[in-house]
Amino acid sequence: MKKTLIRTAAAVALLIFLVALPAAADKAKSLFNQAKDAEARQNYEAAYDLYKQAYDLKPKDLAYRAAYERLRFLAAASMVHKGQLLRDAGKLDEALAEFKKAAETDPSSFIAQQEIRRTQKMIDEAAGAQPQTQKRPPGQLDRMLAAAGGPVELAPISTVPITLKLTEDTKVIYETVGKLAGINVLFDPDYTSRRIRIELNGVTLDQALEIVALQSKTFWRPVTPNTIFVASDTPVKRKEVEQSVIKTFYLSNVSTPQELQDMVNAMRQILEIARIQQLPTQNAIVIRGTPDQIALAQKLIGDLDKSKSEVIVDVAIMQISRDRAHTYGINPPTSATVQLQPNINTTNNTNTTNSNTQTNQNGTSNTSTAGSNGSINLNALSSLNATDFQVTIPAATATLLFSDSNTKLIQNPQIRAIDGQKATLKIGERVPVATGSFQPGIGGVGINPL
Repeated sequence: MKKTLIRTAAAVALLIFLVALPAAADKAKSLFNQAKDAEARQNYEAAYDLYKQAYDLKPKDLAYRAAYERLRFLAAASMVHKGQLLRDAGKLDEALAEFKKAAETDPSSFIAQQEIRRTQKMIDEAAGAQPQTQKRPPGQLDRMLAAAGGPVELAPISTVPITLKLTEDTKVIYETVGKLAGINVLFDPDYTSRRIRIELNGVTLDQALEIVALQSKTFWRPVTPNTIFVASDTPVKRKEVEQSVIKTFYLSNVSTPQELQDMVNAMRQILEIARIQQLPTQNAIVIRGTPDQIALAQKLIGDLDKSKSEVIVDVAIMQISRDRAHTYGINPPTSATVQLQPNINTTNNTNTTNSNTQTNQNGTSNTSTAGSNGSINLNALSSLNATDFQVTIPAATATLLFSDSNTKLIQNPQIRAIDGQKATLKIGERVPVATGSFQPGIGGVGINPL
């Protein structure tokens, strides 16, 4: 009884194992087809998950592996795009989660890493977070930098529209607008005022200052939040009086020195910034100019420093046997054997014995019997019928499990290329080759034995 139970359990386990093999293959194929449908609908994230499940079930299938690796890049790009939309909508935490998910999906995506750093910086700035640095006593340089501060900005003034009609000296007009705005007005000692006519209707005080400066050919800059300094609008005075700001811009998508040089040339030609220095080793640009020039340079750099399109190529180097035959389905027999049954008897009378007896003239009888080797006497051939023969048909073979072990994956390199750049992939192995020679001690010709 115990042996019977053991045999039954073994048979059930074997049956479950045999059924599980085609079931896993069918499930992998079903997942693969679902993934192709999702990819056709451009739902790359869902397609990537389905391809991954199919590849986990059949890791040796090259088609599943190629699709899984190909969708890795597309799914990561889709996650980055989704994160950018969330960030533009102000959802920084959700955007950061999407960027991290993209980096986990495709660790080689530098765009995802870049967006993670950028979004984390925005979150820190919004929360007022400061970099975690070791506290140390402020030195003389730190105190000087803190005292220097940034460019002075004029405090907000009233935006109520005013009406002003004057025909006076430029200094009087500036002082009048300054009193209405609640600011102090200082004049350059070298400035010579002249009489102008001003007629302003429905303008703000800030606009009034700009109009007066334009008509009198002067310019002004803040000295304190409630004080401005007025001077003649000449290149010499602007260089002498205007504030200078230094700022370093680190570029994220510049990969060649030529691209960096093109960006510097654009700022020199368009913004007329003379003091600009490029740092190719740091992918950075240092600019010194007025606050307005720095603001325009920041806008221009943001427009030019865009991420480039990428493409990834997955190459599979396989070794395939030419002498390959697949056995799949039913293999019917190709031959059959027909022979006489061994130990058969043939008779020409109606007796019930197992021998065939024939009477001759001398009153004797002959009996013909087929031997075990299928031999029979010639006089018994006329008495043979269909029951005296046996046909041997070989068994048919049915193969229901398909396997291919004649393909070997040697290498599976990948190459990622950026738009506009040449990408090269070298496939093969470097095999060292020994070389050498020796020279006879006394004359003769050098010999290379290798």
